[in-house]
Amino acid sequence: MTASPPPPATPPTSSASPEAPAALAPRSTSLRGEALLNDPTLNKGTAFSRDERRALGLEALLPWQVETIEEQVHRCLLALAAMANDLERYAYLQTLRERNLTLFHRLLADQIELVMPIVYTPTVGRAIQQASTTYRTPSRGVYLAAPQQERLVALLRQACADQPPRLLLVTDAQGILGIGDQGVGGIHICQGKLAVYTLAAGLDPSDGLPVMLDVGTDRADLLADPTYPGLQEPRLRGAAYHAFLEAFIAAVSQVCPHALVHWEDFAAPNARSVLDGFRHRIPSFNDDIQGTSAVAAAAVLAGLRGLGRSLADERIVIFGAGSAGCGIAERLQRLLEQAGLSSEQAAGRIWPIDRHGLVHAGLAERGDAVTPWVKGSEQLAAVGLAGDAQAGPGLLAVIEAVRPGILIGTSTRAGAFDQAVVEALCRGVECPIVLPLSNPTHLVEVTPADLLSWSSGRALLATGSPFPPVPTARGERWIGQCNNCFVFPGLGFAAMAVGADEVSDAMIDACIEALAAAIPACSDPEAPLMPPLSSVAAVTRRVAEAVALAAVAEGRARLAANPTDALQRLESCRWQSVYRPLLPA
Repeated sequence: MTASPPPPATPPTSSASPEAPAALAPRSTSLRGEALLNDPTLNKGTAFSRDERRALGLEALLPWQVETIEEQVHRCLLALAAMANDLERYAYLQTLRERNLTLFHRLLADQIELVMPIVYTPTVGRAIQQASTTYRTPSRGVYLAAPQQERLVALLRQACADQPPRLLLVTDAQGILGIGDQGVGGIHICQGKLAVYTLAAGLDPSDGLPVMLDVGTDRADLLADPTYPGLQEPRLRGAAYHAFLEAFIAAVSQVCPHALVHWEDFAAPNARSVLDGFRHRIPSFNDDIQGTSAVAAAAVLAGLRGLGRSLADERIVIFGAGSAGCGIAERLQRLLEQAGLSSEQAAGRIWPIDRHGLVHAGLAERGDAVTPWVKGSEQLAAVGLAGDAQAGPGLLAVIEAVRPGILIGTSTRAGAFDQAVVEALCRGVECPIVLPLSNPTHLVEVTPADLLSWSSGRALLATGSPFPPVPTARGERWIGQCNNCFVFPGLGFAAMAVGADEVSDAMIDACIEALAAAIPACSDPEAPLMPPLSSVAAVTRRVAEAVALAAVAEGRARLAANPTDALQRLESCRWQSVYRPLLPA
């Protein structure tokens, strides 16, 4: 975002929220004066009432006016509009989060499409790259470093204080977005996603904990940077790395048993090994593998349904065979088998391409995660392709030979879907589904404007980063963002709320079906291939209900015995971004 939309001319005078703050139960506190203003969970700033100011020692510390939260939001919008760029806005919002959590989340809820691209993708990626020089204390993050491995239980207790979290968002920051190893700056991606949990699902901010597992960094510039605040040692690898993860999980099990762990931005192959190693031991999921695959699968199903086509009849090319690409392949394989194909038939429909070209059996270097979809010499010959030990056929050759109806990009190779590729794709199928998912924005495989131009408007698309509408001969085409925010908040919140002992494939299947049904293109192929960001809370509610009910049906819900219990648990766990009355203790 280079310029903010103008703020409202006058501040609103009443809340649009259906629940008035006065209806909420009061809270009590022993804090007074500046100590109270420095607690972001209790601070109201200028919204403290006259009685609260007198009782809590705040009268001299606040200006005269008593304001509503709507008036405070208006002031925030004025401040954001006056700033020159999104990095300035990100810093402002970080400060707001550290001072007043309720106001921060209310601003995000009231101005989703304006604020979410700042606190989350794409701006958070640029903020992470500057973390060494912008770090401030407190950062509202938890840092657990490799030299502290023997003390992780004590450190986690220190971080949790008196309220163990119910959801931990954990990264080792080796695979941040499309920009790789970012060291302790990766804590910002955890903070951004927790903000989305609250916005979309209603997670109480005090229930979430952002955790940075600082196992070092392999970035030469960070190792040499005197301002870098993290562990300046090469990353742990092999047995030492997995021992640290084991120690962390042991600490989690002891300090906050039953907490859900959301794994975020681990690089392949660690992402897969961590997920497979712990998903059946603690309730956990990896958003890059399972979240990305779920949102992509929902977009594919919705697009095919709108076009009147069946997934069982499709061929799929996935350009980028890392953790995200392989996660999507695994999810689509499961859906193809559910559609009636055998395991071998389903694997034969998926064609992965990595940096060496099409992944085939004769290739000397390929990752283990892609093994189920490796093509043998007979499969290559059947479509007129060939490869050697150094390389496989490139993207254009694969498109021309395989004639896929679905093309998915997780490569972070900007412009990889060029005009020749798009035109070849359209020669093979009338209306291809194209998901260029790489982010940040500058790494996208094809821009929507180019894709629609080269496909004569025939392609159905959703992107990983936000893009503005594209003018076409038939009017403006709104571009859906294939954003994990439509999946992980509902999936994680529901698993946490009902006390799921595992995040199962059946729960993710339920999530996919709920999201697919909410995508406009499911009933109209001319409509966007994802819902608008403004509907994220409504979509998340549907996703969370579907996931909670699936957990109950599988007998995985520790805190819900039946569907009614599950839905009641969801409601009781939802937090509101409104101020509660505060009384002196």
